[in-house]
This record gives sequence, structure tokens and C-alpha cells, in this order.
Amino acid sequence: MSRLVESRIPQERPSVSAIMVNWNGAKHLRLCLPSLLAQSHQLLEIIVVDNGSSDDSAEVAREFGVTWMPLSENIGLGPALNRGAATAKGDLLLFLNNDMRFDREFVAALAAPFVDDSGIFATDGMQYPWEGSDPVHTATRLAKSKIRGNAIELVPGLYFYQEPAAEVTETFIASAACMMARKDLFLSIGGFDGRLPLGYEDAEICVRARIHGWKSFFVPSAICWHRVSGSTGSRESVLLNFRGIIRGRLLLSTKLLPFRYALRTWLVSTAGLAKDVGRLQGHLAKARLETLLDIGREIPHLLREKKTLFQGAGTTAAAQLDSMLRLTGDAEPRCARA
Repeated sequence: MSRLVESRIPQERPSVSAIMVNWNGAKHLRLCLPSLLAQSHQLLEIIVVDNGSSDDSAEVAREFGVTWMPLSENIGLGPALNRGAATAKGDLLLFLNNDMRFDREFVAALAAPFVDDSGIFATDGMQYPWEGSDPVHTATRLAKSKIRGNAIELVPGLYFYQEPAAEVTETFIASAACMMARKDLFLSIGGFDGRLPLGYEDAEICVRARIHGWKSFFVPSAICWHRVSGSTGSRESVLLNFRGIIRGRLLLSTKLLPFRYALRTWLVSTAGLAKDVGRLQGHLAKARLETLLDIGREIPHLLREKKTLFQGAGTTAAAQLDSMLRLTGDAEPRCARA
């Protein structure tokens, strides 16, 4: 496999730029920012990219003295994170949700593996619910069947789930809610795919980085607390999330997975139109159809990107999927690869 850049991280403590996207989240920022400012890792820049908020988020950011980057409109999560990354000064980028708080050693723990291993693209940490002792995010694994109670369908035929780990361990992807990535590599591969405004942006970039030989790791000592879905809940947010999941599945499967998974994803996503109509959910049917047509127009571009990506890395989509499944001991039979 080829590597696009030879990453250089200082042998001593690297500088970190924490980037979070905000949309009318002043109440979350008041709880999140103090725990970031109290980190033991002092080489820390904090950037809040604002997606056109109408509340007092700007005043909160000024109150805590962090960098405020206002956007004129809501461009989505992934594209907004890219805006922040483009201006960040740190050696490492730390992408965070705003509805979180962090242990004092959180940043230091996530940064430590990068100094020791030049092959790491991203790390993420242990997420606990806002109030509670059972983790909601540990080491993410990939499987071909729903073998765990907490498994979630990534695309039809592939599932991801959380597996407890007591030590730093390789993982399928790092969660964008608390993902630290090498800035030089992140920028060199174009950052998050701008066609994914909400959802699947972390899976897509981690799989894409892995194709070039860069891996992601879970760091259990990097502890944070997440008010899961604390930034969503309105009808508008639910609809954005619905569109994001469909768009993410279609783009990820078409661009990065073997053909049979792409075909199955398109068939299942299209068949969902009938279910939406049958349930008298016209707003969902409309959103689904618009998303299918939008990504459908992208298919020629996605297939060209896929060919260039895998040929340049000297590998195949089937081989990459096999390597990700091996983390779970669930590798594809050789005769089934396509």
C-alpha cells in the first residue's frame, strides 16, 4: 500500500487543535468548553465553527476566549469541520461534538499513541453517557452479521458494534464525536468527504485512510462524557439525520466497498420508498427520493474515485474489507470476494 505523506509528529508533546461544530448550542458550550480549557495538555487550540446559530453561542465563545469561526449558513457537520481544520495550527486535529465534557487527561491520552507509532491516522476515546457508568462507545468492530446486541447496520450485510478493550487497540473506525487525527494526512487526503453533511463522515475517512495503510486506534484511558443526541431532537434535525444516513450508506458502499454491497445498499434504499409511502410518511419519502437522485448523479464520479483510490494504493475493495473484518475474526471467504 502507498502512503501519501510521511507524517512528522514532534517527539515531545505535539500541539493539538480541537475543532467542534456548533448550531444553537450555547447551553452545551457552557459545559463543554471549561473541561477543554482545563486539560493537562497545554498546547491546545480550541476552534468553534458555527453553522449559522441564532442563539447566544458567540457570546459564550467570547466569554471563554476560544476561536470563533461563524458561517453564514448551516453547511453540515463534515464540511464545517473541514473549514476548521483548514485554519488549525496544531500538529493533531481533535474533532469533537459540543454536547460533551472531558476528563483532564483526555487530550494527552489521545495524543500519546501518535508519538510512538507513525502508522496511526486517528484515535478515539471512551465515551460514557452524561450520567451513568456503562460506556456508550468503546472499540468499534465490523462484522457480517448482527453478532452483538449493540450492533448497528452500517450498510445491508455489514454491521458495526462496540467491544470493550482495556488497552490501546486497533479499531474499525474512530468516532467523529471524539476523533483525533494527524493534520498533515487529514489534509492530504482531502479531509471529510464534503458530500456527507451529517453522518458516515468518520467511517468514510477512516476507511479511506486505511486503504493507504493508516490505521485507527481506540484509547480507553481517554475518557469523556457524551450527552448522546443532545444536539438533535427537532423535526428538522430528525430529517437531516434521516437524509444523512441514506446518503452515507450510498456513498460509502459505492465508493469504498465491494460491488455486491453497493448493489444491495441501492436496492434496499430504493425499496424503502414504498415503506415510507405505505406508512404515510410523505416527508420521509420525499427526502429519500431527493437523496437517491442526488447521489445517483454522483455515481460516475464515485466510481472514478474508487478506481483511482484502490489502484493508487495497490489493493482492492475486497482485500480492504477482509482486513477490517479480521479485527473481529470475521474475514470474508476467499471464494466470496468480489
